[in-house]
Amino acid sequence: MDRVAPGQLVLDLTEVQTLLFVPEISLHLAPDTMALWEAVDSAVGDGEIPPPFWATAWPGGLGLARFVLDHPEVVAGREVIDIGTGSGMVAIAAALAGATVVTACDIDAVAIAAAASNARLNGVELLTQTADVGDVGAARGVLITAGDVFYSVDIARAMGKGLEALARAGAEVLIGDPHRPLLPDSMLEPMVTYDLAVDPAVEAVSMKETMVARLSLAPEAVGEAGLEQSHR
Repeated sequence: MDRVAPGQLVLDLTEVQTLLFVPEISLHLAPDTMALWEAVDSAVGDGEIPPPFWATAWPGGLGLARFVLDHPEVVAGREVIDIGTGSGMVAIAAALAGATVVTACDIDAVAIAAAASNARLNGVELLTQTADVGDVGAARGVLITAGDVFYSVDIARAMGKGLEALARAGAEVLIGDPHRPLLPDSMLEPMVTYDLAVDPAVEAVSMKETMVARLSLAPEAVGEAGLEQSHR
């Protein structure tokens, strides 16, 4: 396959799907997740970009999107920054729920292209930023969302350190996650849980319990090294 621009890659390798758990949102998603991962490697060069996490509606993001849409008061009138945005699903939910400004952040340029395409598909406006969590700044009162970002040791450590820093700067941090092993449970205040249907080819099961939680910096929950320590 000839190399193509990120935006065209999204359109060429996906199909528009309306999400069963979040029917308010439609996304460009992989009809076959594993086949798409192979196609992306062929299109852009093996190892040149991260795996196409943007082409799957992950359970942590689904939970966060559902929570935001069901509780628009959480985002209405606020600035929202979605970290590790992938498809942009949570950012789109925040925009639909009344956030004033929503920024979709990801280290993957193709994910940013996917988020922009999906925003147009859903008739909302997003700002985009190609950035690592450690490069994101947020003023006091900004809402940070992060869905399914504790999936590997290195990523979990970086996300933990970055999200804690944002919370200490005064941002509110909401995390969606299907109880993956690296999730720092001791620092989270659970808000709601959902039982979600997931892709068995990706998750090895057909259903996952997914939690939406607020990152807590309460003294009893935080050791000297905080979230970073919890992943060592």
